[in-house]
Amino acid sequence: MTDLMGSTVHELLAQVLARYGSIDVFIARLHVLLDTPTVERPAAVAPAAGGRHRLAEPTGTVPMTTTAPPRPSG
Repeated sequence: MTDLMGSTVHELLAQVLARYGSIDVFIARLHVLLDTPTVERPAAVAPAAGGRHRLAEPTGTVPMTTTAPPRPSG
């Protein structure tokens, strides 16, 4: 083990002891965090057919058509 690694390990150990008081308390805390179930996000909902920008037709109106409008006579 190099001096750099040794000093890093000692610094980490000092921080753990300062924060938790003992290695046993630190390990118990890790076990609690690891054993806590993960909160799952709900599944994504599939978009409705027709796309999200499709215009809704107001109720009581004539539905839109794709044919050309009639030519004015005259």
